[in-house]
Amino acid sequence: MTRIISVISGKGGVGKTTLVSNLGASLAKKGKNVTVIDGNVTGANLGMHLGLPSADCCPISLNDVLRNDAFITQAMYRHPAGFSVIPAHLDDLSIDYGGLKKCIKPLIGANDFILIDSAAGTDKEVEAAIETSDAVLIVTNPEHPAVANAVAAKKLAERKGKEVLGLVLNKVMREGHELTKESIESMTKMQVLATLHDHRKVREAIAHRTPLVIHAPKNRTSKAIVQLAGHLCGEEPQKQGFAALHEQIMEFFRR
Repeated sequence: MTRIISVISGKGGVGKTTLVSNLGASLAKKGKNVTVIDGNVTGANLGMHLGLPSADCCPISLNDVLRNDAFITQAMYRHPAGFSVIPAHLDDLSIDYGGLKKCIKPLIGANDFILIDSAAGTDKEVEAAIETSDAVLIVTNPEHPAVANAVAAKKLAERKGKEVLGLVLNKVMREGHELTKESIESMTKMQVLATLHDHRKVREAIAHRTPLVIHAPKNRTSKAIVQLAGHLCGEEPQKQGFAALHEQIMEFFRR
């Protein structure tokens, strides 16, 4: 069964594309068939994040599919990490986004997960991504404007009758002015599924156009993304630190 998830935010710059590219790589590493789609035609950069060649080498994109000039499978490119990418191009912004749901039908059944990197905001481009999905994952940062926009994104998804999986709290720096996880959960009435810390390795990975989980797999943000991928697969969360040690001690005495 294919699960279609849109990654939305309500605000630009929170890290949706970084999350989508890394979730794609993490899910593929778990043996899942995954396709990631750049649903942000007006700000397309998923292909750049993943190191796809230029438009000359990848001439067919989601734009062509939405214009009915190509089939969705013609716009698919294989990433070395084992998942498929459907990029968008910035060369044509006059696109009918409403056809997205119909366009991806051939992918259903052949994939375990389809991840859509949505545009920011709550306009028609975002609505098309949400309507195409079974569920949404909302990304925010630990600051009031981003959290307020996350609430707006949640309301839009709920109006469309879509399941809201929860929040991914990104770019956390543990500075005194940041909102806490607990306060964000209280404000949004959503569970924070993953906390991703800001780190130079994240910026390095973007510069190298490689998912962080491949560039620096031992980084704690990489580990958090892999754990989030496991959550999406229905895996039990791994205990870490003191909790893991406590469980090992208890298991010893149960023997």
